[in-house]
Amino acid sequence: MTTIALASASNLADAGETAGSIALAVFAIAIALGGIILFVAGLVSALRSRNYATGGKAIWILLMLAFPFLGPLVWFIWGRNSAIQAAPHTPAA
Repeated sequence: MTTIALASASNLADAGETAGSIALAVFAIAIALGGIILFVAGLVSALRSRNYATGGKAIWILLMLAFPFLGPLVWFIWGRNSAIQAAPHTPAA
């Protein structure tokens, strides 16, 4: 009888470890997907920004490529609403 009880307890421990592993994997996948979405949204937002000229956009994109999580986060907090704008284009006479 003791052997059966120990075997059942061992199976319950294995089931708990499996559930914990699955929960950790789901959490890791959710964090990874969130990071990917943040990265893509940051790139699209920087490319469509009217506050920066081509050079400024290139710098922001390079920062996002160098720092895939921190770059887009800084873009959305600080860079997106920056007042730096391209010089107005005046047609030559």
